Amino acid sequence: MVRLTPQREHSLERMYFHKPVGYSPATSAVKSPVQLPSDEALAESLRKRQEELQKPRRYVVRTQRGFLNVHADPDDPYRSDNVVGRLWEGEIVTGLEDRGDWLRHDHGGWSIRFHGGFEWLRPLDE
Repeated sequence: MVRLTPQREHSLERMYFHKPVGYSPATSAVKSPVQLPSDEALAESLRKRQEELQKPRRYVVRTQRGFLNVHADPDDPYRSDNVVGRLWEGEIVTGLEDRGDWLRHDHGGWSIRFHGGFEWLRPLDE
């Protein structure tokens, strides 16, 4: 058993049992939890978000060369053996599915949205 000097014992008591200035049990009690929304409000919020996500999103084609390739599969944007078409600068497409940086659209395939620090398909704010 370790014996403490009276000074050391007093220091430990102050360190572990000392109450800060202004302490009172009423002000130090655990605050009540955040008010949660009702089940109905939560269900309504989820329904609205689901509707937003199901709306088709439209994009404008931005290019550095005048066109953007349309691929059969989302793979390598430099592959040319799976190119099935082209999109032209300023053309509008409707997105059907996202997969990483790729977008499947209503013009028959997949096109890269972001590559090389450039945004090839920019969402239209509607």
